[in-house]
Amino acid sequence: TKPHDRRVPIERFAKTSVKPKLRHYHPFGCPVYVLKNELQSRKSLPQWESRARVGVYLGPSPRHARSVALILNLETGMVSPQYHIRFDNLFETVP
Repeated sequence: TKPHDRRVPIERFAKTSVKPKLRHYHPFGCPVYVLKNELQSRKSLPQWESRARVGVYLGPSPRHARSVALILNLETGMVSPQYHIRFDNLFETVP
């Protein structure tokens, strides 16, 4: 690269001027908590029922916005893009 080129490597690689945001980067395989489908569609759940399910982060979705992640559902083994998630970047919930 040229010394006066101030673009970050991802901008040079993708040939884009969109600056990557650090909040969209998470460790591969970190645990995530996905809001249950009923709550995503604004339905209610009984008071003591869990509101989230555990999944595994596989990376950003190539077909959606940067804030959408691909999540492995541990119960079904299926991978799906999810938006309503919380990341455990430090693996604090893993025994």
